[in-house]
Amino acid sequence: MNNFLHHDLSIESNFRSVYLFGRNVATYKFALAQSLIELRNQDKTFISLEELSPIYAKYMLEHVKSGKRQITSSSSKFINALELYNLNQINLEQLLYVTERRGFNNVIDAFHIVPEGELENKFFLKEVQGKKLGIKLTDNVFKLDDNGQINNFKNEIEGRWNLVENAWTEKNPKLEVKFDGELEQFFFLRPITPEKYLHSHERVNLTPVRKPLNGYQKGKCFYCYGSISIESNQSNTCDIDHFIPLSIQFTSNLDLDLNGVWNLVLTCQECNRGEKNGKFARIPHHSLLDRLYKRNEYLINSNHPLKETIIMRTGKNSKSRASFIENIHKHAVSTKKTIWLPDDFYGNGF
Repeated sequence: MNNFLHHDLSIESNFRSVYLFGRNVATYKFALAQSLIELRNQDKTFISLEELSPIYAKYMLEHVKSGKRQITSSSSKFINALELYNLNQINLEQLLYVTERRGFNNVIDAFHIVPEGELENKFFLKEVQGKKLGIKLTDNVFKLDDNGQINNFKNEIEGRWNLVENAWTEKNPKLEVKFDGELEQFFFLRPITPEKYLHSHERVNLTPVRKPLNGYQKGKCFYCYGSISIESNQSNTCDIDHFIPLSIQFTSNLDLDLNGVWNLVLTCQECNRGEKNGKFARIPHHSLLDRLYKRNEYLINSNHPLKETIIMRTGKNSKSRASFIENIHKHAVSTKKTIWLPDDFYGNGF
């Protein structure tokens, strides 16, 4: 995970590591993560599978309804039941019966497994009370909102879920994610048959850009590390910033791709456009390059489909990716020599 947890074992970062970096063959982990957030409002710690099923199924139903793939295998009795319920071919009681018996296969055992192994800081344990199978919530679940990150978690999970299910639906490991600055939306272009349409591609919207990016910055401003929110109309609602300003885009014959995922960061409003010392269109100081490289490596380690997008644009290995950023920054400095650093730094970064 490229040291995502190496210097930061906070409850928030442990939770994020589950849905950002966990290897998935189904989207069940996202639904379970959303369920845990909801369960923290209950006044008990043991949750039977019977009690968990309606909450868990609710989140799965929302995504199955879109028609996008939720598993990499060819079939699943649980997914089939969700689809039949959406078609009004089975009732809620029948759906919950299947959910309790089929919906938790593997996901409860695999939830805490990340690329580096199993997390020590767990959010639940498997438990049996009487004859009821279930999970026992740990204190970590109830501490998730200690730093006001709950709404960020919900949005980040949805953003990640949207990216994964679209990549699986398209069955395209080289899916290239693009950014619409006006709509602040990630999208990709799907090839279509030229003979039937005026254009050879159609646009498929993925997710608002803040949702998938925020988790990799751990809910912090890219520049000053201050707390940010990805919800609208909050005092600390974040901005989307081009690390290398877009004004540099046409100063070279090279394809700089400054509207690419690799160059997009989330910042607090003060760093981006504050009256005192806002960045605006200035070039970030060279010392910030390593931070951008680090954030991009987090995205690459997450897989589907931001990984391939960044690799296609910046390089196939870490050395070439670091050189790519260095060279574009060097060109930007030669074009516009106004260098910028934030006035203050808060916390230990991301």
